[in-house]
Amino acid sequence: MIKVLQQHILSDLPGWEAHKKMAPAIRQPLLNLPKNVRYSAVCILIFQKNSEPHTLLIKRTEDGKVHSGQISFPGGRLDSNDFSLTYCALRECEEEIGLSKNNLHILGSLSELYIPPSNFLVTPIVCTSERVKNLIRSADEVAEIIEVPLQDLFKNQNKVEKEVWGSGAAQTMEAPTYQFKEHTIWGATAMMLAELEELFLRST
Repeated sequence: MIKVLQQHILSDLPGWEAHKKMAPAIRQPLLNLPKNVRYSAVCILIFQKNSEPHTLLIKRTEDGKVHSGQISFPGGRLDSNDFSLTYCALRECEEEIGLSKNNLHILGSLSELYIPPSNFLVTPIVCTSERVKNLIRSADEVAEIIEVPLQDLFKNQNKVEKEVWGSGAAQTMEAPTYQFKEHTIWGATAMMLAELEELFLRST
């Protein structure tokens, strides 16, 4: 499955057609990036557990920032010392959850996604690893590391419209979400997962 998934990642990404399935109603495809856009990357890790494909998500700490307390992939902004967005994603993954860059195999990248509240253009980097254990979260950035079985997450009953808190504003809005246990996954992370889901379905 991993080899087939990589072939789809490298050949034909669905992009907005997948993103819009889990996008809040206020989100529209971006035609022009702001001149002051900031760049970042996240690590979408695919690994086997109990013979099933899983990914890792994190719950961010309640720090008062734009995406405080939300569910996301490990990742962060591109630093001046990062020589590529891929390196940025791997570095952030190691810093946030303690997974060594040396234990990750790169499959490719998904479609870029712009996040208006933080003005980040995010590149999702898809990786695999055979050594996902003894993870250590960064207490300053990560409240919880969440192991998610993809086949369960992508079931229709786990995709529901729900009232969520809008980033950067003290108001709620309706948005499509993935539900995993007590966790609500929405916004950019859900949109990235929607593209991964499309590729996952093509590969199985």
